[in-house]
Amino acid sequence: MYIGPETLMPFASILAAITGFLMLFWRRTVGIAKAIGRVFSRPSANAPRDG
Repeated sequence: MYIGPETLMPFASILAAITGFLMLFWRRTVGIAKAIGRVFSRPSANAPRDG
């Protein structure tokens, strides 16, 4: 299967646009990712707590 440059360039352009948008709002992007991570990694009710 051959993928020529005329086929690959639109995908590369879309990827570059998404990457640029994420870099513009990097702090907010990382904050959202951390918040999502906290939701999925909440300790269970039976887990011992530190402190």
